[in-house]
Amino acid sequence: MKSAEFRVDVTAQSALDFAALSGDWNPLHTNAEYAAETTYRRPVLHGAFSAGLFSRMAGMFLPGTECLLHSLQLRFVTPIVPPASLVVSGHVVTDSGETGRVDVAVSDARTGVRYVDGSYGFGRHVAIGSSAAELPSAGAPSYAERADAPVVLVTGASGAVGRALTARLGARALGVARSVPGPWAQIADVEQLPLQIESLLAGRALAGIVHCAWPASDNVPLTSLPVIDSGVEHFVAAPLRQSIVLAQILKTHGVPDAALVLLGSTAASPGRHNYRMPLYSLGKALIPELVRVLATELGATRQRALAVVLDVVDGGMNENMSKMARIAHAGRSPSGTLPSADDVAAQLIWVLENKSMLVSGAVLSLTGGALP
Repeated sequence: MKSAEFRVDVTAQSALDFAALSGDWNPLHTNAEYAAETTYRRPVLHGAFSAGLFSRMAGMFLPGTECLLHSLQLRFVTPIVPPASLVVSGHVVTDSGETGRVDVAVSDARTGVRYVDGSYGFGRHVAIGSSAAELPSAGAPSYAERADAPVVLVTGASGAVGRALTARLGARALGVARSVPGPWAQIADVEQLPLQIESLLAGRALAGIVHCAWPASDNVPLTSLPVIDSGVEHFVAAPLRQSIVLAQILKTHGVPDAALVLLGSTAASPGRHNYRMPLYSLGKALIPELVRVLATELGATRQRALAVVLDVVDGGMNENMSKMARIAHAGRSPSGTLPSADDVAAQLIWVLENKSMLVSGAVLSLTGGALP
């Protein structure tokens, strides 16, 4: 992970110089007598001064002189009271070669006290007079073929939909599964992914996450549950935590426009709610509201969250479905057929490749018009 650091000393004159440049002569920053009557006792540095330090990191270090700043986010933790010696540190979170994101912290060089933290998104510009040798050649690898191209994290890669999706994505897939050896990484639990994600990514960024892992269905009525706590933990609480963990991973390691896709089920829908597996249905019922909440949070980093709701899929948890049940479910579909895991995988890729922010927070019901 590429990092950079520089130091800068600020004085009361720094605040005056910034005021002259910006026109912000707020007395808290520029008038010692006024500041003495405040809780700070001395003039504090303009918050926007730190934005200039972020700009210096972007334009001179990460990524450097080819930087085109796309966005800037700052959080002011503690006011900077000059004189102070600052250390500005940054590290690249994602860099696709075209766009990226850098996290930055401004701290006291002597005590380590954090003054400001935040991040910026960047692109790259090319000078009009650049020679042909400096521009990508026609024979250069495509974006998807590059070794450092962003990948799609697929949880539950050993399941029917996960296997079909990783097969379709090919080199673009980073599959993980809790068990069953195969062409995917084995993990103890989705909640442990933050400890492993950097080694799994190996310097690449995430183009998206598709959460295919989910507990198999239950079959005990809520009023007959022998142990309530463990049942709710397994089917409801754990899937919710795992989804939140994946959203945090996407926020940290995802490129702009990356999407978190959660798989819902019509088993949780009004009119179709499957009361024979109540805890499974309750867990899936959380997904629509969850993606609406996550969409508001991930939108700040131009990333997306959405749900794809499926009806009965032929395979996976339904592979032991009886012949009569298969006929009954197929009869609810206008096409008279049940979708295969590969059919679902094709639609998930279609969803991932739709980069519109308008789909963020959406719940897409891909059921083929199946009746309740």
